[in-house]
Amino acid sequence: MSQYSRPDIPPPAARYGAPSGAPPAQQQQYSAPSGAPPSQQQQYSAPSGAPPPSYPPEQQSQPYPVDSKQQYTAPSGPPLRSAETTLMPVPEEEYKALIPYTYITLNRIQEPDVFKEYLKLKSKRKGLGGLFGSKENKELAKSVDQRLINKPSNKGYKKFYSRDEDILDLLLREQCLPRIRRIANRFKVPRQEHLFYDLAQVCLFDIIFYIDNSGSMANGKRLQQLKQFLTLFMKINVSSNPLKIRILNNHDKISYQLSSIGIDLNNITTIDQLETLFDVMTVSGTTPLATNLDKLILIPEVEQKKFLSKPLLIIIFTDGAPYGDGPNTLQKSIKRCQNRLSNLGYSPKSVCYQIAQIGDDTAAGDYLDSLDDDRTIGDVIDCTSPIEKEMRQMRRKNPDLSTEVNYVKKLILGAIDISYDSMDEVSNKFQ
Repeated sequence: MSQYSRPDIPPPAARYGAPSGAPPAQQQQYSAPSGAPPSQQQQYSAPSGAPPPSYPPEQQSQPYPVDSKQQYTAPSGPPLRSAETTLMPVPEEEYKALIPYTYITLNRIQEPDVFKEYLKLKSKRKGLGGLFGSKENKELAKSVDQRLINKPSNKGYKKFYSRDEDILDLLLREQCLPRIRRIANRFKVPRQEHLFYDLAQVCLFDIIFYIDNSGSMANGKRLQQLKQFLTLFMKINVSSNPLKIRILNNHDKISYQLSSIGIDLNNITTIDQLETLFDVMTVSGTTPLATNLDKLILIPEVEQKKFLSKPLLIIIFTDGAPYGDGPNTLQKSIKRCQNRLSNLGYSPKSVCYQIAQIGDDTAAGDYLDSLDDDRTIGDVIDCTSPIEKEMRQMRRKNPDLSTEVNYVKKLILGAIDISYDSMDEVSNKFQ
């Protein structure tokens, strides 16, 4: 298994001791000067000579006039809370317990051919799979879940993380382990912090939330559910990265309105900012999901870039099938992005998609299932069922955590961590 094991750490109380010696006596600290106190007249007197010339008071600068039609007022209520930043330091050695939780995900992205062989080893149909694949990949596949595979790829894919030290440095910068411990305390399972160790994978990715604000999102409690998901993610986010949000309809207009009151959709750090976003966001229009996915995310974040510092995870919230796009536009957008990744030298799996269904529309569910099962793109997509159904499944998977926490973990990790799918389902995607 991994070379890392979690060492015993002495209690922090032993690291610091009180200064030696008795405390100084109080009378030695402060004493009045000797002699009689000066009379009141002697204490203060005006200087001799003519008074100095007076200077005119400084004039306050006047603000530039602004057209009142272009101004936006801040929302009523208390000011936005600043993000919580105080974290207890953790020794570097303890971080090493997190590294094995990243191996399968990174090997899947960076060594897809080796990962396919790994699936064949784990699949019930491995007898058929053994007929194909190189001998080297088959041998490496045996350790996909035990170490970071670092071999020159046949396709020459660039690697985001080549060594365990790369992962460790990232986790240290992000203060991942103190954040995990704070979350375990927040959810009252301080002795079971390992339940959150798989969230360390969040630090490996740039994450963008793409939210549907089409007219049908006003139905029922869909917006409320969406806000609850984002709020809970903020509570279990183990990275230092803020929420980055893209809005399906009228993104630029809503972004401008928010920026005028100091809120940046690339930098949502507090619950109050999230509340304000939902107060300002309009709900109207159709669902051109793929067209605006290209415009808002794939083109600026992938196609117009020359290199990526991290793989990208796009989490999409929608209540229905695309409306306003052409046939199979979403599949075409994803395939075009994969081609661009290959041209840049990255694995096509360097951008992953999680699509979360809001509401219980049957047609929407059927559409998302078809994406999940699509063998041409299904290996980079995970689609969740309506929340009620998904929570029942999550309750069975991990009864030690609340169903809401389990659901959000599935929502974040489902597209990148194969443990959230059955092995048969994963194998079908990668055939």
